[in-house]
Amino acid sequence: MTMPIMDEDYERVPGLFRAWDFGILLEQGCSYRVEDGGRTDDGQPLYLVFCKAQAWDLPEVRHDA
Repeated sequence: MTMPIMDEDYERVPGLFRAWDFGILLEQGCSYRVEDGGRTDDGQPLYLVFCKAQAWDLPEVRHDA
């Protein structure tokens, strides 16, 4: 498998993941890159996941009564 050149700020999340793993894997404040990681013996797709922390510029919420 050939690894493409990536932004050096991305770090690989250890392991190979199935599609249903994403719900527990993904966190707010990060951007992700997902790549083909092959298949299991029974044909299920596996994915490589790379994460990059993002600085969020969220607007301040005002609670004026």
